[in-house]
Amino acid sequence: MGLFRTSDSFIGRAMPLTGLVGVPNAAPAWVFQNQTGVLGTNLNSSVLYVGATGDISVILGGTSLNSVNVISVPTNGGTNYTTITTTTTCSNNMAQGLTVTITQTGGVIQSLAIVAAGSGYNPGDIITVVEAGRAGGSVDAKAVITAVNDGVPVSAQAIEFKGVQAGTILPVAVDYVTSLTTVTAADIIVGR
Repeated sequence: MGLFRTSDSFIGRAMPLTGLVGVPNAAPAWVFQNQTGVLGTNLNSSVLYVGATGDISVILGGTSLNSVNVISVPTNGGTNYTTITTTTTCSNNMAQGLTVTITQTGGVIQSLAIVAAGSGYNPGDIITVVEAGRAGGSVDAKAVITAVNDGVPVSAQAIEFKGVQAGTILPVAVDYVTSLTTVTAADIIVGR
């Protein structure tokens, strides 16, 4: 086990920097624990030591967005739908990734079933069912998200640390690393 040395007494008290998960490791931080997720591995509120100068974007520990659990029957069934599986757009700009299968009669949607639950949704969000590649016709069915599950956050929730100096311990607990500029995965040590 290792210990991150720091002269900053605030960091030392606020986040004990003991229990190094590993020694410098060439594996990207987001696959370090060999888990999976929309944005990579959940680092379980780990501390990151950054060994090179550059920019790093992270999602803070405990951040989550909700995936769709229940969706209402369309309040407006639209017209001219033909494709069974379709994508959606949402009134909430943090929401993304919901795809559904439809049951339609005469081009009007009668019911929806969730294929991919997406993330970032809240109860009450209004979705529009979009038929990909559709040229012409009214494909504007609307439905409401009625229940959600806790889910993986989205990239839009990341916080970017610009110009991080080599040898820096990020002052936040991190669940996900979303992007690196100049810094490489080999420059990151994950600690707890």
